[in-house]
Amino acid sequence: MITLPTPKLPFLDSVVSESFIQPFEQLFDFKTFASLRRMVSHQQGKPLLRRADFMKQITLYLPEVAARIEESDFGVLHLEVGAMKLATKDAIANRDFTSVHKHLVLIAEFFERADAELYDAIRISFLEGLFLEETSSSYAEARKMLSRAMENVLRQSELRLEKQHQ
Repeated sequence: MITLPTPKLPFLDSVVSESFIQPFEQLFDFKTFASLRRMVSHQQGKPLLRRADFMKQITLYLPEVAARIEESDFGVLHLEVGAMKLATKDAIANRDFTSVHKHLVLIAEFFERADAELYDAIRISFLEGLFLEETSSSYAEARKMLSRAMENVLRQSELRLEKQHQ
């Protein structure tokens, strides 16, 4: 039996420099790791929700919101989520906090389990569109009903907006 030499990969023999690892270590401490691990293990039991799931749930639980979606808007996720934003905005303006709570609970469930496309649509077309630069007492009251995750994302958006205005 003839054995052939195996080619060596040059990068396996080199030692990874400390400067290469340092930035990653600064961004990724154990607290962040533990938080991500909890989030991933929690999410593994739940399927991701997509645009079609969003529309099914809106149609089932909030038919008055589904009625706001025009035929020309159907199929465009940001416009569909925008219809939800408009319904919530009307409920806030009318101080109908029962409806506001109902909307925010449903959106919080989606936000927690959304795929990337739905997550972005909720973040941009619902949260930012509804709450950014709104300071009235009715919006402050509605904002108290946001889930912790949605509140954190909204705060990050406000910080980005504040930096842009400086």
